Amino acid sequence: MMQIFVASVLAILAITSARAETIKVAFVLSEQANVMDIAGPWEVFQDTMLDDGQGSMPFVLYTVAQSTAPINTSGSGGPGMRITPDYSFADAPTPDIVVVGAQRGGPELRAWITRQHAAGKTILSICTGAFELAQAGLLKGKSATTHHEYADLFAQKYPDTKLIRVSRYVQSDPYLYTAGGLTSGIDLSLHIVASYFGEKQARRTADFLEYSRRP
Repeated sequence: MMQIFVASVLAILAITSARAETIKVAFVLSEQANVMDIAGPWEVFQDTMLDDGQGSMPFVLYTVAQSTAPINTSGSGGPGMRITPDYSFADAPTPDIVVVGAQRGGPELRAWITRQHAAGKTILSICTGAFELAQAGLLKGKSATTHHEYADLFAQKYPDTKLIRVSRYVQSDPYLYTAGGLTSGIDLSLHIVASYFGEKQARRTADFLEYSRRP
């Protein structure tokens, strides 16, 4: 219990200290990355403008993958949208927040997010991105959620994780969050905005997006 309490305090202190600084958000990509899982959280963080008299935009966003070669996102009957990552895992700036959406994944991706988690960075999985976190061993003995259509498969593959089927998002540990499918990532991202800047700012961002948050 004491270790969990200390970790929670450290996480709160990290968020508090980051409020006055630029907050770097890395979106992890691999082949077949789901566009909505990227675009939803990206838009939330991109459109967060502080009511500080200066219209400060605190989040700096970038994409990172195994290499900077273009990747094909998910598409119906075709290759989908092509995205050229900004950085590779070898040269990416150290993030404060990492977003892992549904995608093909791989050992290099899992190794990178494991290093970020060990360094106390906030990790968000969206949809079946939770499978990458679980495969990396980050959800063992913890609670998590994923897309409802893949919940049975997740429970079968990772019985040492407590699967929560009815939540839009779940906090798995002080630095780790999992969201359900697709638009659940927007709700989780707004929750993260609120954790940094308060509920009023999260509502302001949601209103700008014309997005109705779900409990």
